Amino acid sequence: MAETAESKQRVCLVAIDGSKHAETAVKWFKDNIYKEGDHVLLVHAIDHRHSMAYGSVAMMPGNPEAIAQQFRGEEKKAEHVMVQYKQKCIDMGMPAEILKAYGEAGEAIVGVAHDKKADLIVCGCRGLGTIRRTIMGSVSDYVVHHSDVPVFVCRHD
Repeated sequence: MAETAESKQRVCLVAIDGSKHAETAVKWFKDNIYKEGDHVLLVHAIDHRHSMAYGSVAMMPGNPEAIAQQFRGEEKKAEHVMVQYKQKCIDMGMPAEILKAYGEAGEAIVGVAHDKKADLIVCGCRGLGTIRRTIMGSVSDYVVHHSDVPVFVCRHD
């Protein structure tokens, strides 16, 4: 029997990073889009490259322990965020799979959405001004411009 649009389980990806903007996006998703039976993926991206930035202690030659320590710290923060969101989802009555992705956040989110065949993506927005967004980049901008599925950007003051 062929799967119809009505019988297909929707795969909904929500990007999380531990910020109030991500928390707002999860709540907005639950209140406005979520339907019982959806496969909800909360994705937290970790980019270890920022700890290797010029001037960082981790860049000192011959100090692999400093690099390993930095990585462990980032992993610990990520685990904390993931546990926190797992509990939030339980409290909201919304089953969710929590995933960790590696690399630049926008690329990681779009990559997981593609790999998991997501039907939509929801992400928060920090509300950067035009100049800061141009210089620093924006995860939500990247996702909107590179995703092949609908993207909802939750922007709140």
